[in-house]
Amino acid sequence: MFFRKMREQTKVIVIIIVIAFVGGLLYTGGVSFFRGRNQQQVVQAAVATVNGQAISYYDFHQAFISQLQRIEQQQGILPGRSYETLKYQTLDLIIGNVLISQEIANREIDVSNAEIEEELQKIVDQFPSRDDYELQLEMIGWTEDQIKQILAEEIRFEKLRDEVIGDIPVSDEELIEAYEEVRASHILVRPETDDDGGWAAAEAEALEILAQLTVDNFAELAVEYSQDGSASNGGDLGFIRRGQTVAEFEEAAFSLKVNEISEPVRSSFGYHIITVTERKDAVGQEFEEAKEDLIQTIRAEKGEEKLQAWYEQLHTDADIIVTDFQMNAFKQVVEGNYEDAVHYYTLAIEENPNDGYLYASLGDVYGLLEQPEEALTQYEKAVEKITNDSSLYITLGNAYRELEKIDEAVEAYLTASQLAPLDLYTQLILYNYVSGLERYEDAKVIEQRIEEIQERQAELRKMQEEAVQAQEDDSADGQVEEAEPVEEMPEEAAAPEN
Repeated sequence: MFFRKMREQTKVIVIIIVIAFVGGLLYTGGVSFFRGRNQQQVVQAAVATVNGQAISYYDFHQAFISQLQRIEQQQGILPGRSYETLKYQTLDLIIGNVLISQEIANREIDVSNAEIEEELQKIVDQFPSRDDYELQLEMIGWTEDQIKQILAEEIRFEKLRDEVIGDIPVSDEELIEAYEEVRASHILVRPETDDDGGWAAAEAEALEILAQLTVDNFAELAVEYSQDGSASNGGDLGFIRRGQTVAEFEEAAFSLKVNEISEPVRSSFGYHIITVTERKDAVGQEFEEAKEDLIQTIRAEKGEEKLQAWYEQLHTDADIIVTDFQMNAFKQVVEGNYEDAVHYYTLAIEENPNDGYLYASLGDVYGLLEQPEEALTQYEKAVEKITNDSSLYITLGNAYRELEKIDEAVEAYLTASQLAPLDLYTQLILYNYVSGLERYEDAKVIEQRIEEIQERQAELRKMQEEAVQAQEDDSADGQVEEAEPVEEMPEEAAAPEN
């Protein structure tokens, strides 16, 4: 279960709208867009219908905004041309949610209050007190009823998954492999060249290090000799499970006893000298208590392919009608129906003639149809509507360049450069484009912007370093100030009692 994994990692409830399902499909847990809604929604107000069930624009936009906020929190502001792709992905997620909700209803899968309360209690138990749990809910703006709704949907889905994949057997060996962990440290020696001589030299160096190694000095020598990021931690890689490392490393690490040191082990990375500092073996009460969860996890993993095939067939058999012109056009592009995509983008433009990104998308389709002149026409219309997006001007420049309209291409590239004065990556691309057209004087304009960005970045780094140094100095001064009253203590106060 999603929450079971969440409980192992944190005591702070983090609720998200989508829960990972299988291979790109996301199941909307808890915030049900469809359960309990009026099924006789007016089709004209829908972005799509699934087996006659409407997906309203309201629900679609709510889900899109949620997805957009989540992604932009991780990656920063998305460029305007990315919105269409994200909208279609969001719609696809909602369609998947509807299909699953319909299947759950068709199979009459339900969940009891006792099942919900049992899962809820497992969450509450991870907090120091009930009050602390309720405080966390209040902080994220959720109620317990909403949590229960999420849990109910999740339990229903798990029951559906179990019905679909069936009773897949799980062997004792699979349980043991899934449970066992070792805490490993290593010293990695990489070959300087990828030939027999380089590998032989790396092996010889690893053997020299091994001759010096003991359990007590392993971390010290790892800091000195290991050639990967774990060196700063004394070679410590933390706990690892089977399947997380290359096969050669895994086989050696899991065969070692605690504090045993391996011979040099060759992998594609180099030669590893490995030691195990802790083991978590599949024995005892803790293992017995973990078996049920492990069986469910292994069964779900083994049934993933079957589940994905089932969902794809469910999707294929469904009557899915995308009524929104833009989303339907994008769908046709995904499916390779470019002529139909042109038709629906044209209808979308008639509805929203000032949306420059629609013209750009239509231009892309004409490019796929190998009609560069018509593609160029659409890109020119796009920048007429949206004058401040550097990516549109880059696309326009590329279209001009393909048609060997060099002056126009360079002008478009220079406009793009002007619109992205702080974007080093974009400036470097544009510099290469303009230089590649042998317009070196124009390239100097972009080169100047690159130098200005680099100077700003250097100044910023310097300011950050100075701020860190000032903070360290203040911290040191504070420690001295705290120590001074101790020196001024009266002798009788400082003297020990006899």
